Parts: sequence; structure tokens; C-alpha cells
Amino acid sequence: MILTPLLLIINLGLGSQLDPITVAGFPLNQIINWLVIFGAAIIVKNSYHNNVFPIIIILVVVFSKVVSVLLGRLLIIEVVYYISMLLLFVLMGVVYIHKYLDLIYKQIMVLCLLNVIMMFFQVIDFSDWTHILYSAEIDVISYDILFVPLKNFQYSIFQGRPPGFLRANVILGGLLLFGLALHFSRVNNRVWWGTFTLSAMIILAGANLGYVGYLIIVLFLTIKGNRIERVNVIYSIITMLLLLRIHYFLFPGLFENFWSFGHLSSSYFIRINGIIDLLETQNVFRILLESRLEGTSRTASEGEGSSIYFTSGYLQILHYLPYLIPLLLISFYVYIKSFRKFIYFFPHLSRVTTLSLLMFLLYPAAVPILQNQFYWLIGGFALSPILISIPPDYNKYKYEPNRTLTKLYYIGS
Repeated sequence: MILTPLLLIINLGLGSQLDPITVAGFPLNQIINWLVIFGAAIIVKNSYHNNVFPIIIILVVVFSKVVSVLLGRLLIIEVVYYISMLLLFVLMGVVYIHKYLDLIYKQIMVLCLLNVIMMFFQVIDFSDWTHILYSAEIDVISYDILFVPLKNFQYSIFQGRPPGFLRANVILGGLLLFGLALHFSRVNNRVWWGTFTLSAMIILAGANLGYVGYLIIVLFLTIKGNRIERVNVIYSIITMLLLLRIHYFLFPGLFENFWSFGHLSSSYFIRINGIIDLLETQNVFRILLESRLEGTSRTASEGEGSSIYFTSGYLQILHYLPYLIPLLLISFYVYIKSFRKFIYFFPHLSRVTTLSLLMFLLYPAAVPILQNQFYWLIGGFALSPILISIPPDYNKYKYEPNRTLTKLYYIGS
């Protein structure tokens, strides 16, 4: 069951297939998804022996899913199911940050290493099997880009933005951001190849999201970090620059194409145009911005009657903002108060919580979040201070009989 996050990440690639792989007639992604949900339920149940709240969430997930199967996909049942399921993964994240932090760090780093190897194979078009997750849906056209300069450069999106085992570059971004948060939050017991792997992953992914996440962490640790953390940042910058130089040597055309203004700015214009499309047609800001941004990049689905807000989490939030404002304000106030108490009781978790929160706030810029199980697993790390009053049971601490977190005692003290 402790390997559940690994199955969840693997299923990110399988779950996004338009034509999923089947086993005995059943979609493999659905089989793994149910294993992940059951695994999350068992982990949460075993870690909250004396608390009824997680049990209620698990029962609601099961009940709403059964009702959905029996009565069809009723809107209210679907809403209840997804809310309870995402709360379940938040709780699983809380369990892992308290009980299995070293384990999930090693799992994520090993997966990132394997993914980097696969990404490199996809860039050089090593073999047809490297495109197995999407080659059944579309024709994959590849080009020779090794040592090819920009003037002779042709490439496919699968070579310019290789997803590795995760099928889509935006899915890869979530794994990358979480890996950055876990790796740079550690002063000791870091895998020696971790910085190299994450730097190579950022460069090969060819996505702005990875660079932005990396720069946020570098700036934060430079300002707020201790001496060891700043040394680790300097080492990571040196590693990044060396790998960028190697990337330019091997793939000069790909390198120059990525660092062109048009390529770098396109993803930002897409998101800005998506926000503009949410405004009323006669809104003065929309009229002003549309005239200034005419001809800039936008997604194909944008336009009259489109559902563009589903292309990123922030567009989803903006779409439902009138309903979310009270929840967001209350959550912000509670988080600030709870964070201080959390750091007092769990100082060793302060850095991983903070970096996870930064990545938790960044990732919605790239993907929808309302049904993203992996995003809310990261949310368990980021939002664990809010749940400080109901921490999971684990051997390192024992609690007062009234279950309040007024004081913690180390066993043996």
C-alpha cells in the first residue's frame, strides 16, 4: 500500500490515453485507478485509528461511487464523489509527509531518473517503443535533430517536449515540481544524483513550468535558506548551466528554438488570453487587452461558447470565483494561524511544507486541478498545517488523551 503514490503517478500517463490499454476487456487505467483509491483508503484508515473524520470521507467515496454506478452520473452525486475523493488524497498526503517522507522522496527521484532516460530516448527517436503511450492514437513523425542547427531544424512536439512515461508534458510538470520541492527541502540524506536528474528533466521537458518552478525555489532558498541550502542552490545552478551547454552542443536547433521569444512567450499568452475570454464581451478590460494582444498565441478551443477554463486550474478557479471567495479567505486566515503552530511542533517539516505550497500554487497554471488526484496529494503536503489538529497516528510521537495538539512528547523523553 505504501507504493500507492507510485501507482498514482504511473496512472497519470495511462489515464490520459484516448484509446486506453485494456486487460481482459477492462481499461488498464481504470483498474489502476481503483487500486490507487483503495490503497489511499487503506493508508488513511490505518493512520487514523481513533479519528472518525477520515472514515466518513472513505465511506462517502465508496457510497457516492456505488450510487453513481447504479443510478447514472447525477451531477450532485458526481460533485460529492470528487470532493470526497480529493479530500481522501489530501489526507494521504498528510500521512506521507508525517510517516513516509523519506520513502516518497526516493520513489519520486527514482521515477524522475527513469523518466529522464526515456525522455532522452524520445528526443533522439531511439525506437518506436518510446512512443507507445500515444502512437496508437496518432501518427508519430520524428526527425533527426542530433547536431542539427536551427536553419536545418525540423522536429515533432514529442521530440521538442518529450513526456517520458507520462504521455503529456503538462502531466510531467506535476512530477517535476513535486520532485523539486522534495529534493531541495532536504539538507541531509539527499540522493547524490538528484540535482542532476531534476536539472536534466527541466531541460529535456522544454516547458516553461519547470524553469519557473526551479527559479522560484532558487530565489526562496537564496533569501530564506541556511548556508547548506544556499550551497546546494549554487551547486544546482552550476549543474543546470553545464547541462544547458551540453544540450546546446547535442541539439543546437532544438535549444535555439526553445529560447526564442516566440516560443517562450506563447504559453503565457495562451493563459492570458484564456483569462480574457472569461470576461464579459463588453468588459472594458477585455476590449482593451484584446486589441493589444491580437495575433498572440491562444488555444484552439477558445472562442464563443468554448470551455476554455478547463485548460488550467486558475481558469477553473476564476470561473467559479464568486462561489470560492469565502472559502479562499477563510482558508488563508486559518492557514496563516495553523502554519505557526505546525512549525513549532514539526520544525523538521517546515521546509518541505513551504516548498510544496509554492509548487501547489504554481501547478494550476498548467493543468486543471478539480479532478487531479496527484495535485491534491501534493496538496496534502502543502496544506498539512490546516490539519494539524488531526495528525495521523505514528510511532514517533504520542499524544495527550484528549487528542488536542497542545503538547507533543517524544517517546523515550
